[in-house]
Amino acid sequence: ASASDDSSESRRISEERGHLRDRPAVAVADCMNVPLRSKSCDAAICIAVMHHISTEPRRLRCIEELVRIDRHGGMINIQAWAMEQDEGSRRKFASTDVFVPFNAQPKYLDKTQTLRDAISQTTDGKSVAQMYSDAYEGAEFDERKGLVVFKRYCHLYRHGELENLASRIKGVEICESGYESGNYFVILKVVE
Repeated sequence: ASASDDSSESRRISEERGHLRDRPAVAVADCMNVPLRSKSCDAAICIAVMHHISTEPRRLRCIEELVRIDRHGGMINIQAWAMEQDEGSRRKFASTDVFVPFNAQPKYLDKTQTLRDAISQTTDGKSVAQMYSDAYEGAEFDERKGLVVFKRYCHLYRHGELENLASRIKGVEICESGYESGNYFVILKVVE
């Protein structure tokens, strides 16, 4: 088994905390170009990825890549945020393409040279989180939470949209699809 994420920091944290003992290997990779041999996996899971892909051609490419690495008869599970949310959900979206806040703890962020300079020269009593938010372009400082806040792109899927994408990919059939806990999902079987 293996897992990939486009964040080297996520991989470092997994290794540090021992999450990799007797578990899948983790690699830093792009979902458009997974560093695995064709037909080398029995199954593939793509959770919390598709809603961060900004264009339809790139979404199709991601699914094609999952099909490429899965063997004949292998299964693929894809899940992505839904535009339609459960009643009582904190998530409410105005459109299908939005930027949502992502709260980051400073200890998980890379130290930029600008930040190193700021830390070594600061005398104005700024917190570390505030210095990080100053060092990262587009970041904000949430004083109440003491966190650095970034805006992340999200595409919210409408009913039938994941199925529509999957139906345009050669070599797969849709086994199941649906909605669960604010996400749409589709389960595919590789048939070629």
